[in-house]
Amino acid sequence: MVFTAPIFLFGVLPFFLLLYALMPARLANPLTLVFSVLFYAWGEPVFVLFAVGSALLDLVLVRLMAASADTRRRRWLMGLAVAANLGLLAYFKYAGFAAGVGRSLAVAAFGVSLPPFYDIALPIGVSFIVFEKITYVVDVYRGVGTPARRVRDYLLYVFLFPKLLAGPIVKYHDIAGQLAARPRRLDDWTEGVTRLAIGMAKKVLIADTAAELADAAFAAGGTPVGFRLAWLGALAFSVQIYFDFSGYSDMAIGLARIMGFRLMENFDRPYLSVGLGEFWRRWHISLSTWIREYLYRPLGGNRVSSLRLYLNLWICFLASGLWHGAAWTFIVWGAYQGLFLTLERLGLGRVLARLPRVVGVLVTFLVVTVGWVFFRAPDLPSAAGYLAAMAWPGAAGRFYIVTLDQWCALVAGLVICLLPALPPFARLRASVATPSPVPLLRMAMALPLLVLTAGKVMTVTYNPFLYFRF
Repeated sequence: MVFTAPIFLFGVLPFFLLLYALMPARLANPLTLVFSVLFYAWGEPVFVLFAVGSALLDLVLVRLMAASADTRRRRWLMGLAVAANLGLLAYFKYAGFAAGVGRSLAVAAFGVSLPPFYDIALPIGVSFIVFEKITYVVDVYRGVGTPARRVRDYLLYVFLFPKLLAGPIVKYHDIAGQLAARPRRLDDWTEGVTRLAIGMAKKVLIADTAAELADAAFAAGGTPVGFRLAWLGALAFSVQIYFDFSGYSDMAIGLARIMGFRLMENFDRPYLSVGLGEFWRRWHISLSTWIREYLYRPLGGNRVSSLRLYLNLWICFLASGLWHGAAWTFIVWGAYQGLFLTLERLGLGRVLARLPRVVGVLVTFLVVTVGWVFFRAPDLPSAAGYLAAMAWPGAAGRFYIVTLDQWCALVAGLVICLLPALPPFARLRASVATPSPVPLLRMAMALPLLVLTAGKVMTVTYNPFLYFRF
């Protein structure tokens, strides 16, 4: 079940919110936990059992770890809990990919054809679930957090439905106080509904429409893509992935806010970045923070030699690529990010900083857009062919008529993302700035957007969020 599905928007969600509003405060958490588990079980009736069992194992191992004064035993228990979580991720997400690589190597090296590995369905949101569970284990080991007081609290942390499928990745100790008690306030409802409406509009009105153009350009098979369509498709995917994922994050933050939870922001206008270092501080902030705190710093962070620092950057972004998907395209995409981050450390960053900001933003956006080709292409040969078409103005390809709504979504997305980079924009915004309207007025202004988006949801084909596959 997903947020933009009609059955959720017009049936399940209103029913839950009505119950939540009428429920005594002491029963709010049990209701939310039951609903969250059922919400996940709707799409993952088998994996939900693995997730519950894994969460209970976390609780046992962490409590044993916290109760022990033996450093070696604590480290061993922490390692066991992390390994159990990574094993869950490795089996469901990477076993098939590893088996395929092994079969290819066996054929190449020995001429032996091994039997195919049986298919394993990838559970929705498994990477987000596992990474959150690892933060709980490691933070208690480090003394940053404390063990969950109740089993119910930890299970609700794992399964809280707004952030369950695609984040933001939340640390347990950041939300523990909200799990214990949170006031019911009108401004939480008004701000939550407003954020929900904005997120839905991003997803349904812009991302899904831009996706039609991106899908047409990246479609496998048929005649090659030409120069014009290649660039239109790459730009459309840049718009799609940002408005799709930031739209989901807005909806997740809004739904959680209605219930009194405050989740961290996950995007900060990333396409206004100058350099990939800044881009990754603004894009998918919760994942970037996770990689920095739980991988980059344990590897030595910035406290190492230059050569080791570059290696650490590559390791982190190769891991980020693998986190996004078990495919060579994601590995190459991660290497591409690592390459440009290394080049920025070697001097490219200083060059970009000397350029007018609008130029630096456009150069960075171009680098990111080219990288998205690896992210979107079905395989490496397709990515290579697509990039070749983008590089050669004379490249001929299939003819495609871009519809008016696709043009509108593409242009609107690019304008929203890049217009603030222009110097006059800051002056214009300052000249027309007005005090923020009261929350009820903000919600009233957002309701027509919510109605428009809901109307489109009822009339178009269902499009899942991109990051559900991760």
